[in-house]
Amino acid sequence: MGGDHGPKVVVAGAVDAARTSKIPSILVGDAQQLKELLAAYPDASSLPISIHHASQVISMEESPGLAIRGKQDSSIRIAFELVAEGKASAVVSPGNTGAIMAAGVFVGGTLPGIARPAIASLIPKGLSGTPTVLLDSGANSGCQAFQLVQFALMGHHYAMAALGVQRPRIALLSNGTELAKGNDIIRAAAMMLAELDGLNFIGYIEGRDIARDVVDVVVCDGFVGNIVLKAMEGSVGLVVDSVKAMVESSPRGKFGLWLAKPVLKKVFKEKLDPAAYGGAPLLGLGHIAIKCHGSSSSRAVMNGIRVAQKFVDEAVMQKLSAALSSLDVKQGPVDDDGGNGWSRMFEKRARAKRSEK
Repeated sequence: MGGDHGPKVVVAGAVDAARTSKIPSILVGDAQQLKELLAAYPDASSLPISIHHASQVISMEESPGLAIRGKQDSSIRIAFELVAEGKASAVVSPGNTGAIMAAGVFVGGTLPGIARPAIASLIPKGLSGTPTVLLDSGANSGCQAFQLVQFALMGHHYAMAALGVQRPRIALLSNGTELAKGNDIIRAAAMMLAELDGLNFIGYIEGRDIARDVVDVVVCDGFVGNIVLKAMEGSVGLVVDSVKAMVESSPRGKFGLWLAKPVLKKVFKEKLDPAAYGGAPLLGLGHIAIKCHGSSSSRAVMNGIRVAQKFVDEAVMQKLSAALSSLDVKQGPVDDDGGNGWSRMFEKRARAKRSEK
C-alpha cells in the first residue's frame, strides 16, 4: 500500500509478473481497494494472484520503529508475517524504507552476526553486462567500520550467488584512491578488509569509477550511497532531457534521432532506466526483502518481483547465511556493543603483525 503512486502500480506490476513470468503474488493491503484494482484486468481470475487484508498503512513520513510496533496490522508487517509463516517466499515493496527494514528485523531477525541490513542497488557499467553492486544505498545513515566490513562480505556473496561474478572486486567509496584519503571509519574498514582471507579487496575508488569496469562491489554508508544513487539517476535524466532539447530544435536532429532510436531505446530503457533493475535487496535480513524505488512504475514492481523470484531460485539467502555463519564461528560471538568481534579481530591481527616484525 506504500509508495508514491499507491497500490495501483503494485497491482499492475503483480499482474505483469504473473502474465509474463508465471510468478504468483499475494497483494497485502486494503482488500476492497485491491479487489477493485484487480478487477480492472479481464484475466485476473485466471492469474496466480491472491489478496490478504491488512487494515493499516505506514506512510512515508512516519517513524519506522514506532509505526511497526503501533500498527500491528500494517500491510508491510503482515507481509513479513506471511513469509515467516511459510505462506510467501519474499516481500516486495516500494514503501517506507525504514519501515521495511524495521518490520523485517522485528518479524524475521537478521542473518548470523549482522548488525544492520543494507540495501544493495545495481549500477549499470558502461562496457560490461554485469552491473556493480552498491551498498548501502539508503538503509543506514551512519555506520561503524565493522558494519562496512559486513556490507562488503554480503556484497561479495551476493555478487557471486546472484550475478555469477567469480571473484568480485570489492572497494570502499572514498574521496580519493590514496590510502591517506577518507575518514577514520573508512580507513579502519580498509585495514580490516585487507586482513580478511578470500576477499578480493582492491582498496578505495572514487565516485566516477562506480560505473566503470574496475570494481564489482562498492561499499559506503547509506547516507552517501543514497546520494550517489539519486545523483546518477538525475544525471541520466539530464542526458535524456538534453538530447530531447537538441533533437526538437532542428529537422536534422529529428531525423538523426529516428535513425538512432533503436539503439537509444535499448541503452536508456534496458540499461540506464532504474525500472529495468526492479528493486534492491535488503541484504542481512532473515527473510528476502526487495525494496523498490518510492516512485516505482508498474514495470519496476514487476522486475522487483522477478528479482525476488531469482533470490528464491538461486537460494541466495541460504548461501549468504552459510557464509556468514562460517565467518561468525571464526571471528567469535557478537559483542555487547554490536561489534561482532571485529575490533578484537583487528587488534589481534595487528599485534601478530607487530610481533612478526
